[in-house]
Amino acid sequence: MTGARAPVAIEWARLLMRAGHQVFLADSMVWPLGRFVKGIQNYIQLPSPRFNLQQYKQALIKQLRVNCIECIIPTCEEVFYLATIKVDIEAQLSGQKVEWFLPDHDLLFKLHNKFTSLTLLAGLGQVQIPATHYCLHPDDIVDDTASILKPVYSRFGRQVVRNPYQGVLTSDQINPAIPWVQQQKIVGQAICNYALFQHGKLIAHQAYLPKYCVNQSAASYFEPYDDNRLDEFVRQFGERTHYHGQVAFDFIEENNTLFVIECNPRATSGLHLLGFGLTMKDNGILNYTASSTKPYRLGNIIFYCFLFKENFKQLLVDYRYADDVFVDSVYPLIVGGQWLTLVELCFRCIRYHRPVTDVSTLDIEWDTPLDINKLIANEIE
Repeated sequence: MTGARAPVAIEWARLLMRAGHQVFLADSMVWPLGRFVKGIQNYIQLPSPRFNLQQYKQALIKQLRVNCIECIIPTCEEVFYLATIKVDIEAQLSGQKVEWFLPDHDLLFKLHNKFTSLTLLAGLGQVQIPATHYCLHPDDIVDDTASILKPVYSRFGRQVVRNPYQGVLTSDQINPAIPWVQQQKIVGQAICNYALFQHGKLIAHQAYLPKYCVNQSAASYFEPYDDNRLDEFVRQFGERTHYHGQVAFDFIEENNTLFVIECNPRATSGLHLLGFGLTMKDNGILNYTASSTKPYRLGNIIFYCFLFKENFKQLLVDYRYADDVFVDSVYPLIVGGQWLTLVELCFRCIRYHRPVTDVSTLDIEWDTPLDINKLIANEIE
């Protein structure tokens, strides 16, 4: 399991251990959350794939051999680096068979891009896509208060310009190497979902409402949500792309119309709502048994961040009703582990003079265009 810093890595580790598998967690952080899950075989610290990709590759090859790893499950944006070095790693493993739970390379990168992804999602079910304009230069931006502007590669809603106008960005901020999209502004209920596919077969799907969002972007509370339109959207997506791995989408419902805003071809918090129903057989096949689920929350974050911002009575009701993603009676987190993770993140904030949402993914982000101009030209044609 790579991306041990993510709470969903903890969920994956627990559901796999419940099924009898040996689990190793890996990351480039020193004290990621997953390191402190009781019951894992070991934690492996790897170099940063973003800053030392060759070292990352060689270290990963060594660990795959030494520990006889049979399956790799990414959780965060390291998935893009793994997809890039997958062929090289397989060539050096000398016949060792490893299952990679990630999609085809070209499909993965097309979905990661906030412009090219929409061409793949158009016409799926009853879900619409917002009008979106690709921008390579400051002059490509138009004055339009009914739109938003965001980088083609970004996360946590960072850098979004909510009232674009010509001149809002300089040529250092937007250029062929740093493309942006100007997109129709949709106002309404935010909805997220998460799905698991194995070679095009839909294994599990769950939609949820993201609540108590830190910095108006990263949710700390996940409320289950059902909508047949989303189920059909995901089913058709799998048929169209023959997807393999984890995928998530962000939607907004405006005046009873569902719009898909972007795609996250990796794990997201929706996994917490599926965890106890998922299991993996010895041959690597995933099975899911649907069951009723409660909301989940990330520890006590809603109290730390929203105590004086929200209605206290409602906050208390939500807190008590939801299950804590960090709590498990069989595979608990080692006492003090969360504080060590927090200390490391705070140190990064001080070192890089950036907020926690930035430093939490600084060493694994993928923002490289990868010959994106050629890809975009083909899409426009």
